[in-house]
Amino acid sequence: MMNEQNIVCGFKIKCLRKAVFISLVLLFNTVNAFAQDPVFTQFFNDPLQVSPAFAGTTFAPKIHLNSRLQWPSAGFAYNTLSLSYDQFFHKRKLGLGAFIQQDNAGAGILNTLMVQGMVAYRLEITNGHYLKMGLSFGMIQRRLNWEKLIFSDQIDAVKGYLEELGSLETKPEALTVFKPDLSIGLMYYSEHLYLGYSLHHANGPDVSFANTQEAFSNGLPVRHHLIVGGQIWVNHHTYLSPAVLFSSQAKINQVNFQLLGNIGTVYAGIGYRYWVGHPDAVLTGIGVQYGMFKIGYSYDLTVSGLNDSTGGSHEVSFVINFDKSEFFRPPFRYSDCFEAFR
Repeated sequence: MMNEQNIVCGFKIKCLRKAVFISLVLLFNTVNAFAQDPVFTQFFNDPLQVSPAFAGTTFAPKIHLNSRLQWPSAGFAYNTLSLSYDQFFHKRKLGLGAFIQQDNAGAGILNTLMVQGMVAYRLEITNGHYLKMGLSFGMIQRRLNWEKLIFSDQIDAVKGYLEELGSLETKPEALTVFKPDLSIGLMYYSEHLYLGYSLHHANGPDVSFANTQEAFSNGLPVRHHLIVGGQIWVNHHTYLSPAVLFSSQAKINQVNFQLLGNIGTVYAGIGYRYWVGHPDAVLTGIGVQYGMFKIGYSYDLTVSGLNDSTGGSHEVSFVINFDKSEFFRPPFRYSDCFEAFR
């Protein structure tokens, strides 16, 4: 009897969690007040997601593939995939890049697809000091799977979720929205330090699912990124790369503090993510780089009040850097501090 009660109780809690999540999803995408883009822990392995000014950190093509699974034990995991390419063309002082990101929230309930092309122009201020200005333009698509939604009026206090109960919620006129998206970035860097600022969704694309006559949103909230970091060489094969990434979107502010260390072909990182007003997670990671290939794994250990229920966050990154292949040699020596990004 006790086991049956536990099972029923667990089932009801799971349903209620999902119902609350769906309510939040609908609210967030109706008024766009608190939506937040995913931010990768291994941002050095997905730099175009941080700023279009990062386009072109290598002379040869560089490809990034990243996967992030956030809160797998919470019942509404977030799964994010990204693929990007970038390359620098020295004669024209231009970095070019392309970026694709697929974000799946709530086991397929809400899907967001971003496709962007970007260009960054490099200006030498003085010897060894540079300024890069980046611009990205693309499209953003959001899809809502209405059939997977569970609303509070479909949950019985005793039996839990009852599929036969119809909801009185009004179905939006459009379950897929497709809008243009614009981002800009500015970055200063030298051989030891970099400092950058980026503005994402600068045009405020309206990707809400509200019916036309009910819509009162001001568009997708602008995302601000401020990043500062550096590179300290200990010897020819060893360096340290500290970085701080500040992200702000729709009054949600978070700060990532990270220290990455590289010894030969192995690198490891430790860090801490802090949501202003709330502790969030301890960040750990390790990776291997051999020739033109680099693979890394990171785990975010949740330290907030949700630590018993989220399952943390897992990230896997894979980089192919043709700059380090046997068939290509950089035409010039790099005078920057972006080795961790390569």
